[in-house]
Amino acid sequence: EITTRLVGSEMCIRDRCHSDWCLWCSKEHTAEPIYARTDHHWFQLGAYYVARAFAEQADVPFADLTTYKKYVEDDFVGSMAYYTNDYPDLVNSPEEFVYYVPTNDIQTTYYDRDYANGYESDLILDPSAWDNSSYYMVFMCGDDKIVHIQTDCDNDRRLVIFKDSYGNALVPCLTSSFSEIYVCDMRYFNLNAIDFIQEEAKATDVLFCMNLF
Repeated sequence: EITTRLVGSEMCIRDRCHSDWCLWCSKEHTAEPIYARTDHHWFQLGAYYVARAFAEQADVPFADLTTYKKYVEDDFVGSMAYYTNDYPDLVNSPEEFVYYVPTNDIQTTYYDRDYANGYESDLILDPSAWDNSSYYMVFMCGDDKIVHIQTDCDNDRRLVIFKDSYGNALVPCLTSSFSEIYVCDMRYFNLNAIDFIQEEAKATDVLFCMNLF
């Protein structure tokens, strides 16, 4: 049996058996920096709250934020600078980019869109590889790879995440919750999704994490 959940950037979770939105995560956190001011993405803090709510619905363990290593880059001017042709009021008003690195043992393998040519690397990368408008790339270095994460969580739960770029910040928040996580962006995925879920991942859970512009 596979459990399916849908998660959107409005920070809501809906069980596939219900037609109504049953949980809104953002209401109690509106005073916190859960969305970027200079970028079209959410911050990882917002993704963390959604991941926590999902973990509760999926009945899996979840690590408290205090167990993560916290890093801060104080000069972030995200994608909105590009979209506004470097509008001065935006470019001259950078914000903090805060990201959290899980401390449990994980092994991350990256594959191409055919699930071939795998290689190991970090789940969250050093932001110094990018300029201050691209710090969101620290999460799995973008979207165009299929990512397989093996963790030290021994509950034999295997999660497949289908996502767009919003899902990238959420993935590290679930490494304490599932034994294995497969991350796929449908825009860069050449396989049959059902076959991948059932035959390759042997998934117990499937999560769709997409923005709701």
